[in-house]
Amino acid sequence: MRVPTEWLKDYIDLNAPLDELAHKLTMAGLEVEETIELSKKDFASAGGSGTRNEVIWNVKVTPNRGDWLSMVGVARELGPIVGSRIRMPSVDVVSTEPPASELISIRIDDPQLCRRYVGVVIRNVKIKNSPGWMKDRLIAAGMRPINNVVDVTNYVMLELGQPLHAFDLRLLHGSQIIVRQAKEGETITTIDGVERKLERDMLVIADADRPVAIAGIMGGADTEISEQTQDILIESANFNSTSIRRTAKRLNMVTESSYRFERQVDPSVAAIAAMRAAQLIYELGGGEIARGAVDVYPVPVEPLTLTLRPDRANAILGTSIEPADMAGYLNSLEINTSIENNILRCCVPTFRSDITREIDLIEEIGRVYGYDKLPMTLPRSSMQGKDSPEGAFRDKLRRILMSCGAQEVLTHSLVDGKLAELAGKADIRVVVRNPLSEDLDSMRVMLIPNLLQVLARNQAFGTSSLSVFEIGKIYYRNGDGEIGEKLSLAGAMVGSQWRRAWSLPQKALDANFFLCKGVVESLLDGLGVADARFIRTENPLLHPTRAATIVVGDREIGFLGEIAPNVADTLDVRGRPCAFEIDFELLMSVTPDVLKYREVPRYPAIYRHLAVVVSDNIDYHEVEQTVIASGRGLIENVDLLDLYKGEQIPPDRKSLTLSMVFRSLERTLTDEEVNAVLAEVREALIRNVGASFR
Repeated sequence: MRVPTEWLKDYIDLNAPLDELAHKLTMAGLEVEETIELSKKDFASAGGSGTRNEVIWNVKVTPNRGDWLSMVGVARELGPIVGSRIRMPSVDVVSTEPPASELISIRIDDPQLCRRYVGVVIRNVKIKNSPGWMKDRLIAAGMRPINNVVDVTNYVMLELGQPLHAFDLRLLHGSQIIVRQAKEGETITTIDGVERKLERDMLVIADADRPVAIAGIMGGADTEISEQTQDILIESANFNSTSIRRTAKRLNMVTESSYRFERQVDPSVAAIAAMRAAQLIYELGGGEIARGAVDVYPVPVEPLTLTLRPDRANAILGTSIEPADMAGYLNSLEINTSIENNILRCCVPTFRSDITREIDLIEEIGRVYGYDKLPMTLPRSSMQGKDSPEGAFRDKLRRILMSCGAQEVLTHSLVDGKLAELAGKADIRVVVRNPLSEDLDSMRVMLIPNLLQVLARNQAFGTSSLSVFEIGKIYYRNGDGEIGEKLSLAGAMVGSQWRRAWSLPQKALDANFFLCKGVVESLLDGLGVADARFIRTENPLLHPTRAATIVVGDREIGFLGEIAPNVADTLDVRGRPCAFEIDFELLMSVTPDVLKYREVPRYPAIYRHLAVVVSDNIDYHEVEQTVIASGRGLIENVDLLDLYKGEQIPPDRKSLTLSMVFRSLERTLTDEEVNAVLAEVREALIRNVGASFR
């Protein structure tokens, strides 16, 4: 925003060199990015008087400080710096009969999108050029003079921060103003001569028959001020910032008005700005101001009252500021503050919508006191926070997966909606209303498709072997249509995960289902999750026979497997990529808080092998659980050494060679004891899984 310093002097005394004030203003938070000097020639070439030189500050306004987008707002920030209060522009309106309410009616159909609408009527105005002083001020602020009425609306917007619009009253059908959402198929030709197609949720200003302005952005050509205009209606309204931002983006329109409304405008200034504009139009163009204003204000905004603890403020800032001084700092910012029982009671004006909590007031004290004066101290140990349980768990996951050779990546939450269809989750995907592009129209419902794209991108650049993981949020729409989000952990790998070995074929080194399963098992072992098992499953993303659900206890926490060939082809991933995805919260819930120590065995182990023949329909997990359950607590471990199908084995059966470790924590086992337990294991296998033995 451009701030003409000569204009600024109307509201506050600049009692120091301009470069010094610019530096102090920057240190207070309102950054003066550059200083511009306009010459008489610059003013003359732009249509001004050509009688002055002027220094202009170009200031950077942060999104939360819409009150800075005005001369008065900048003067307020300078008040504590120069040690004086600002001089507000006087409003002294000479009005005549009839009252404005007899000349115009105003109705707000959507108070959520329009909090206030003030209308002031001026009749018999003479449209002409503005005087040189007003032209000069508008030019210095970066605006083009047009005529006295339009120039006044721009002048007051720059002065008070309230966007205004002037309608030709005689061109408003029915002498009505209706603030409503656009109807399907409505269009409007704006004052820039462009016909614009409106959408249903766009807020418009309409008369009895048609839209006459796009609310908060630009007026319509049908009711604009011209040389023939005599009677005008001044609009001073307050619109919802989100609605204005959305409409401006869809229509690709950025105006001085929309820029301010997007950053919030104080609804309390609407009536003052309307009367200030009426006064200036009367002074520059004559006419008669109708008595009063039509002011529709369904739910007035009241100042917010907050309390502030001086001890807390000093603890945060590292200072020893007296409560009375704190009150003085806040009062200098027009935050009405008193002290009661050593507590500051602060009435926050409506133009400071960014102040909602005690910490915001503390920041204001720090700004006025001076950031450069704050002492440099180390944080107290009592104030140092600890990582949350969730954060500590994330770090543990990272350490384990990196030890497995994986690299952490971060991918975008916005994705192509086709990825959700690929994963079979199109029914729960969250579609973005205003996508940045066609291939970023949805929120991700899974992490795996993103990771596969990472693999494909790296393969395109010559990295054929890679293992990556990500911990991030996924988004979904539940059965009631509500949008939810949750953390997910996923990993993907492709190509060789080991160094080349002369004694092993390349196929043995490449990622596959079992390597992916081994990474997940290493993760669960590292977390201390003991009772995990893997159950065959079907998943649109995964290979039909190389996929498994990860189950801990009775809870499904995720899945893993090789990627289905059609999915790999669609995402252009070469080789046999594998992936897993686990619900972060479920994984955290099944992870023990404390790992139990198990002492090193004192007594020797006895090893036995057993060849078990079972039906093809029997999963190895059932066999393993039967062995452990029937082992009297003496079977320490069971491993699968071999799976055989062929001669001497019926076509519908398979032979599993098991390696069992027998050990007691209390004594040395004898062969007789082990043989007895082995006999019970055989009986349990026959009984539970229909086993036979080779």
